[in-house]
Order: sequence, then C-alpha cells, then structure tokens
Amino acid sequence: MKWSLPIGRVSGISLRLHVTFLMFLAFIAYAGFMDVGLSGAGWAVAMFCSVFACIALHELGHSVVAQQLGVQVRSITLLPIGGVAALRNFPENPWHEIAITVAGPMVNAAIACVLIPFTGTPSHWLIVAMPQDVHGLLLSLTQANITLFVFNFIPAFPMDGGRLLRAMLALALPYRQATTIAAMVGQGLAIVFVVTGLKLSFWLVLIGAFIFLGAEGEERFVRMRSVLRNLNVEDVMSREVAMLSPSDPVSRGIELIYQTGQDDFPVLEQGRLMGIVARSGLIEAMNAQGANTPVMAIMNANVTLASPWEKLMSACEEIINGTTTNAVVVVDDGRLVGMVSPENINRYLLLQSSIKSPRRQPRSERGRRVIGVPPLLVTSQSPAPPPVISGVPPIVAPQSPAESVPPSGLA
Repeated sequence: MKWSLPIGRVSGISLRLHVTFLMFLAFIAYAGFMDVGLSGAGWAVAMFCSVFACIALHELGHSVVAQQLGVQVRSITLLPIGGVAALRNFPENPWHEIAITVAGPMVNAAIACVLIPFTGTPSHWLIVAMPQDVHGLLLSLTQANITLFVFNFIPAFPMDGGRLLRAMLALALPYRQATTIAAMVGQGLAIVFVVTGLKLSFWLVLIGAFIFLGAEGEERFVRMRSVLRNLNVEDVMSREVAMLSPSDPVSRGIELIYQTGQDDFPVLEQGRLMGIVARSGLIEAMNAQGANTPVMAIMNANVTLASPWEKLMSACEEIINGTTTNAVVVVDDGRLVGMVSPENINRYLLLQSSIKSPRRQPRSERGRRVIGVPPLLVTSQSPAPPPVISGVPPIVAPQSPAESVPPSGLA
C-alpha cells in the first residue's frame, strides 16, 4: 500500500504503518494534551498504540491461519480505521474461510480474557475511556478488545461477520451467490445504521456508509473474479508487443507509448529477455536523468512469465487483486508471444459488461443451426513470427494456483 512505512516482519509477513496513522496519532496526542496536559498526551498515545497493537494481533491471527491453509499473505498495514491484510490469493473453500475469519476475533477474545482478572469486568464496552494510569490503560484495552470482538461479528462486509456469513452460505450455495446474499444483508444493516445515526449519532452514519461501500466493493470483486475464472492467458493478452533494447534511450520508450498505447515494454538483447520497463519508470527517468538515459539503467530484471494456456487467475493473480501493476510477459516454446497488463484485464471486463446477454430463443427456433454468426470477441490476425528468447535471466515464476476472498480484511 502506498504511503506506508515498514516496521518489521512476523512469520514472514511484512508489518507496515500508514502515514495517516502517524497523523492521527499526533491528533490524539494533541487532544490529550489539551484535556489534561502533558501526562494526558502520554496516556492518550499509550492507549492509541496499545489498541492498534491489539488490532495488529487480530490481523496476524487471520494471517497465520491463512498461511497454514496455503493462502499467502504479503503484508499487514495499520491505518487509523484498522488493519488491512494484503493477500496474494483468496480461500474459496468455505471451511478455510470460516477458520481464517474466526481467528481474528478470537485473538481479541483471548486478550480480553487475559486482562479481565487484572481489571475486572468492564461496566460498558462501547465507549473506551481515556486512561489516567496503568489500571485505566488496561481497562481501556479490555473494553477495546470486547468491542472489537463484538463489532467484527456484525454480519456485514468488510467486517469478519460478513465473511463468516458468506462462508456459511457457501457451504450450500455457489460462492458468487453466497457473496451477493451476504452483501445484500450487509447493505440492509448499513441502511439501518444510517437511519438510526441520523437520530442518535453521526458516528453511526459513518459506520453505515463504510459498511455499505464495503459490501458493494466485495460483491463487485467476487463478480469480477467469476468472470475471469475460466479464462486462459491467451484470451486477454496483447499479441502485438513493442519492445526495447537495453541501449535504447528512454525517449524511444516515450515515443512508443505515444505510437502504440502500450505502457510496459519487454527489453530484449539478441533474443534474450533482459527485463521490462514501465511507463512510470520511463517518465521518471526522462524528468530526472534526461532523454538519453539508456533503458538498461531503469529496467526491472524481475519479470513474471506465463504460458498462453495457463489459467489467467493463477498467472495474473496479483494484477487481478490490485497488488501490482507490473505486466506479465507471455512466452510459448521460447518465443515471446504476448503480454498481459492491468489494461488488458480491465478492457476485457469492460467489454463483457457492455455485451448484452442473448435473448431467449422462441421454441420454434430452438435446435435450429445458425450459420454465419460471428463470435462476440474477434481476435486480431496473428502478427509476424515473434522473437525467440534464447535465455532468461532472473525471472519470477508465476504463483502456484493453490490460491484463491477479498484482498484485504479490515479489523
């Protein structure tokens, strides 16, 4: 995630802190200072950091269980609104999703159970009091963890309760249908929150809006994946690919962007794939180093390769999940035959959403063979024979397909 700073690694998972977290932390410190003074600022910062440590543990609960079930976790980012776990792939096995989903809130329940012997059972849990001493800090943490446990079981995306509802429905229904029903339930609850909030509290309105948009985004994401599920790489790849050589100046790459509309360019030298260079890199080098900077100086040697007959979902998982914008180079029998970029996938989705489903034929027309009807999608003619790649330096092999729920989870 952009504008986030690495703060460590746990179980191979990168922990990151979003800069907005630091801004909000400064605001909390200022509020505590204005309320009580310097000590108030200190206790406010201590409470805020402790609560988000619990949120980080919540996300780690999800992530560690996900790793045990074969789901790769790239990072956890802490924001003022909670934690976001970036997954490389998503579990569509309902039992796996149930296990991953329940793990997070159970971490909060465990923390609360450990703290209660020292603090006693809180008289309330929806409102977290600002602490003035160690006992008050522990009591605030107990209240916060009980709140996180209960709040996350609300059956609405993007909370854990929405994912749990979807997983339970998916035990009997197709995954996409289960997602649609869970999203509708979440949006219904969101409307209740908004209407209630108009009378009671503006915070309920914000929570309702957050839930409504989260449910809509989850349903849209799963619908997109269902459209792409049965496609091969060759179904969406660009077959005519402009290329650069390592000695070409970046100005040549800029010209090709104008002329071809292509944003990523494989870099080949005597048939050998050396790397790939993106539009952003070309523009940055053009501005900072000059038009004559050789492409070799800015290219990325880590190239993701795929076969034309490989499943799109496995070969381009990170593009589909939005965790990378790097194009995938398609190679067949040592020949560069195409490339898949985010634009290719977005264009396919846009066209599919624009094409109307065929109307139901009249009974008298059923079974009658129709001749001469062109296909919905027409591929371009095959280009001239593609270059042969004689060797490939540092290459990132595509992720294994043992992967498949939403790119992130909010605590």
